[in-house]
Amino acid sequence: MVEQWTDDNIAALKKTYGEGGLTAKRLGAKLLMDEQDVEDKRMKISELFQELLKWGSSFDSGAGENRTCDTCKAGDMDEEIRGIGVSMFATPEVIRACAQMNANLLIVHEPTYYEHWDDTNLSIIGREKQRLIEESGLTVVRFHDHAHAMNPDLIYAGEMRALGLQGTLQKQEQFAINRFELKEGMTARELAHLIESKLGIKHVRIAGCADKPGRRISCSFGTPGHLAEELEENDFVLTGEICEWADGQRARDYAQMGYNKAILVMGHIGSEREGMRYLAEILQGKYPSLHTKYIECGEVYQYTDDR
Repeated sequence: MVEQWTDDNIAALKKTYGEGGLTAKRLGAKLLMDEQDVEDKRMKISELFQELLKWGSSFDSGAGENRTCDTCKAGDMDEEIRGIGVSMFATPEVIRACAQMNANLLIVHEPTYYEHWDDTNLSIIGREKQRLIEESGLTVVRFHDHAHAMNPDLIYAGEMRALGLQGTLQKQEQFAINRFELKEGMTARELAHLIESKLGIKHVRIAGCADKPGRRISCSFGTPGHLAEELEENDFVLTGEICEWADGQRARDYAQMGYNKAILVMGHIGSEREGMRYLAEILQGKYPSLHTKYIECGEVYQYTDDR
């Protein structure tokens, strides 16, 4: 059932989910209410993919003829969909898991062959991976640019839904960068503990001031760049990856000069996967006859305190 956005309903949802979660639920409700153009029982992969691109139709790469990395990476777009796997990365384990659930479509957020456009000459491991995909019978598509171009940003919406922070989305400052103001201040260390517990991230690293409360957050999930500007105008920056000698050192210098500023490094996967998990939920709700499942790819690093 799609929720109706009455004042009472919105107030109740804010209490339950916070502003970030409310934003996510509005997005999901809007997509579910959109009329379906194709009967999902006989939908081709190409038809679903075109639907996904419509969701982020405002995307403009500025790279000439609106170039996008959201393309088919392997497989046959004309096949009818048997099932859908959704993940952050098309790792060999994810590919095998998707095939085992009898799906023939894998939607990922990040590159398959280790390069943004996935159009360079493949390395030895890239060719082996390509062969694994072919043997699995999967079609792999990327949903990155148009996910971030949605209103609100799908990845931001999923992450904030999972975090449940109380506050207000201020604006989308740059592509894939969203600014959020907490209702009540918290320290970077407190925020890091919350992120670890809510998102299942093993370790969040803090560069800068860890123990003074702040409210202004830049949600720079993944690796969108512009961290210097975001750190200058916010208390905390949440991101997936940084250049340690530039971004990390800048944050540390701010702290040692008396500023309450910090970058919280979540890891690329942990900073975006809740958005892809949310995508899987939306697709299952919108196309119930197409079995859709989120497949966890896991963090890329292992740690000495792993159990």
